[in-house]
Amino acid sequence: MMRFFFYYIFCTVFSAFTINSYAKSNSGSIVDNKNISACIEKYGDNNSECLGSLSELTEKKLNTIYQEKLNEISHYDYSQWWMGEKKQREEMRDAFIRSQNLWSAYRQDYCKSASTGAEGIEGYGAILLSCLINMGIRRIDEIRMVHPDLSDG
Repeated sequence: MMRFFFYYIFCTVFSAFTINSYAKSNSGSIVDNKNISACIEKYGDNNSECLGSLSELTEKKLNTIYQEKLNEISHYDYSQWWMGEKKQREEMRDAFIRSQNLWSAYRQDYCKSASTGAEGIEGYGAILLSCLINMGIRRIDEIRMVHPDLSDG
């Protein structure tokens, strides 16, 4: 019985250590962005042009990927779906457009929430922008995972 007790204690401690190590290794922050940090490091207080370029680049890429996927959905041959109808494709397109609009509002609120602790300090704009860029990058990945033909996924 004592042997099982020690085994139980060992497994409990080992599990707690493993989980804690995993949590520490994945503790990245949504308000950290290496490209933003590079702009600040390179240009110091004169970083607005660099930061603006990063923001524009991310937004342009996001909008391009969104428009491409919207076009793919809008022109998908719905007859490939079992008993597919034009109405289904239109509903998919409308839901995709709605989800993007909702996501845009969500991103603003989420990043406001994530960066509130930095309000009033000099680097607040860069912190907020880091979140917006990181969320944009994640959204690009999400959009790429939408496939009208489920066999493509």
